[in-house]
Amino acid sequence: MKNEVLIYFFYGEDIFRIKKEIEKIKSSILKKEQFDFNFDRLISPSLSEFLNIAESYPAFSEKRIVQVEDFDDSFLNNENMLEYIKSPSPDTIVILYYKSSKVNENTKFFKESKNKDYFRLNKIRLLYDNELPPYIKKLSEEKGILLSDEAAYYIMRYTGNNIQNIDSELDKLTSGLNLGKDAVGIRMEIPLSKIKPIISLSKKFNIFDLTDKILDRDLKAAFSIFNIVYSDGEEPVKIISVLYNEIRKLHRAKIQEQSGMDSETILSLNSVLPFLKKKFMKNLSSFKIQELENTVKLLQDADLKLKTTSYPPDLIFEEFIFKFAIL
Repeated sequence: MKNEVLIYFFYGEDIFRIKKEIEKIKSSILKKEQFDFNFDRLISPSLSEFLNIAESYPAFSEKRIVQVEDFDDSFLNNENMLEYIKSPSPDTIVILYYKSSKVNENTKFFKESKNKDYFRLNKIRLLYDNELPPYIKKLSEEKGILLSDEAAYYIMRYTGNNIQNIDSELDKLTSGLNLGKDAVGIRMEIPLSKIKPIISLSKKFNIFDLTDKILDRDLKAAFSIFNIVYSDGEEPVKIISVLYNEIRKLHRAKIQEQSGMDSETILSLNSVLPFLKKKFMKNLSSFKIQELENTVKLLQDADLKLKTTSYPPDLIFEEFIFKFAIL
């Protein structure tokens, strides 16, 4: 049993990646023809139902898998469950999928299990925006596609941060592209020019389009795009966060520029992607340092109002755009 994981516990906000990780575990343990006799998915089971299956022997396989969903803390902390996790069946892989973003690790179940070698606790949070392009590249490779950084960034820009949407768009690419190989049989990177015609936009505009229009000082378009993304369910507090990060980066770069630092060093220190260098330098040249400092203050004020007052969020953000226009 040493070093062999027998009980997996999954929880977190990212449902897509949780399900993907569970599928990886299942496919690594059972062959397709072994599933009928050795895989059980239990929804809100009684403890006796779970134990009867977990303690039974696999058929025509070394292991069986029991996946349990929609259970509560009383299920986990039942005395019979606590006895099971002290000495789980070596023939059964248990996958517990707790559909919540948080767990209480001070319960009997976790105190008994989390330090065991055969128990693995997996919290899978939503990816941050800067983590999405690398994940898109990784996901595309699993589907047989090699994407450039620019192509991955393009897909993120036009699908949003919903990984289910991203996965669907990548599936369209696999069916819509001729995935050729070079002369020595190595799969070739797909250029952005071939990807653009295939990607169908899940939204007309997104948070990045809004940020671009604000930095371009095209405030009429910014008002229009804000109304679209807000009606689509985008939270103003997230819009403020994305814009704040961009303004802070420009402010830092402006200070570096005034200190005499050359542009290539500035771009490197601020981790600007190669295909975004031209846009970043354009934005940098269009703002004075005092304007950036004032914009940071406006964003901080808007963020505070969003988190501490009952004012309508859309009016708070529209007020920010108006004040930004008269800086």
